[in-house]
Amino acid sequence: MKKLSVLLTVVLVLGLVSLTFAQQKAANPPAAQAKTFTGTISKVTPGDPAKKTPTEIVATGADQKEVTFHLARNATLTGADGKAITVDKLTAGTKVEIKYYVSKGGVNIARSVKVIG
Repeated sequence: MKKLSVLLTVVLVLGLVSLTFAQQKAANPPAAQAKTFTGTISKVTPGDPAKKTPTEIVATGADQKEVTFHLARNATLTGADGKAITVDKLTAGTKVEIKYYVSKGGVNIARSVKVIG
């Protein structure tokens, strides 16, 4: 009975470790998946931490198509001067370069937003 208890504990711990590793891997996709978008912000909708909704940025590219991005919690926001900025500085009409990846669910997740003009 004691051996069974130890075995179950080991299996549980290994399962939790592998689950944690899988979540980390999903949260940090490989750099090869990184993409870059350059365009002009059309709209920014602030997220709501209480509802766990991300900030949403809609931007128009050179092809005049709108693309929607969800801002990652750990995303870096940089002004044209290279200094960190807050999301309220991202307004309609601002030209930006967005580094992002596409989640398994097809959502564009912005890792960084840099003001370029």
